[in-house]
Amino acid sequence: MKARRMYCLLAAALLSGNALAQSADGYGTILRLPLVVNSSTYSSTIFVRNAGTATASVKVTYYGAPGTPFAGERPCTTLSVAPNAVASGTLADLCAVPADAASNYGQIALVEQSAANIPVTAYSRIQSFAGVGFSVEGFKIGSLGSGANDSIVTGLRRQAAAPGYQSNCFVASINEPVQVTWQLRDASGSQLGNQQVTNLSANETVRILDVFTAAGAPAGDYSNVQATFRGTTPTANPAFAAYCTTQENATFDGDFRIAKTADPQDDRSKKIGTSSSSALGTLLGLLSGQDRFGLYLQAPDYVSCRLDGTGAPQLEMRLEDPQGNVIAGGNNISSFQKVYLGERSTHNNGVNGLYVLKVESRNLLSLMINYGVTCETGNGANPPLFIGHAIAEEF
Repeated sequence: MKARRMYCLLAAALLSGNALAQSADGYGTILRLPLVVNSSTYSSTIFVRNAGTATASVKVTYYGAPGTPFAGERPCTTLSVAPNAVASGTLADLCAVPADAASNYGQIALVEQSAANIPVTAYSRIQSFAGVGFSVEGFKIGSLGSGANDSIVTGLRRQAAAPGYQSNCFVASINEPVQVTWQLRDASGSQLGNQQVTNLSANETVRILDVFTAAGAPAGDYSNVQATFRGTTPTANPAFAAYCTTQENATFDGDFRIAKTADPQDDRSKKIGTSSSSALGTLLGLLSGQDRFGLYLQAPDYVSCRLDGTGAPQLEMRLEDPQGNVIAGGNNISSFQKVYLGERSTHNNGVNGLYVLKVESRNLLSLMINYGVTCETGNGANPPLFIGHAIAEEF
């Protein structure tokens, strides 16, 4: 019984989880399922949907975690998915990875390989033979860009008393080798234990059982702990995925949490975006007329902008929505604080689009003024992108 309980604990450490939170924008042509499994306790069923107008040909590849019976790359059945249809199969069906007491687990790559870009989405339903389970969403591979900025999982817990809680984390590389440095911090941000370094080869998954022990945290119970992951690969910034589970040891109930970053390595979704030059590298400068900048904003949201530089008091700016309605700014205004964009339906028929920030001089200038533009948002946006100059001023 003791040996069987230890096996169940390890299986639950791997598999505990509910839904993986992600954006509703889940369709793409290259997807990654960060966790699939086939063991004597749990199995995965993979679902792939085609949102295109032609049949999708989806290449499936399994990457087994080191130390598992089917470690490494394993080609699987290519799925042919008709428009608006869903294809499905188990890890055993698609990749000939059978159930094994040692537990086969890893990640799945899905690549739509038709000549046209046909958008597909995917998720994996993982459950026991008793029907207890959870889902892991498929991610567009471009969204898995944890990179050099911190990505964090919160709410980790360890408790010895019944029912008992244990937290476990995973790090997975995406197509490239990666070095990930990780550590635990308490609710106030103080470090627990020691900083750890995990090196992965391409498409490898490393499981960290009981992260408190793995990090060398002092013995005892913990709650509201955060795990922080950062890419530290020398001279590079490859993507990786990190996620954690917290399991309850009596029934092996648990959760599944992807690590999230406040500042992704993605110029489409910067919380703070700054521009001091055009896309071609020319320094921003204004003598007369009007400079225009494009911002892809996502209503509903808050946005604030400012003009930077010693000459900013001689300039003014105005933000307009895609229909040309003034959102903020105007005469003699070189900065504006946190303005609410309004609900989604109030702009551009509910479609996120291009907002325009216009910059002019307050008075007639005798010399060109160099300046910069900074905008802050909650949902994230591109840094203000210079899109052109107009001879005439408007405000």
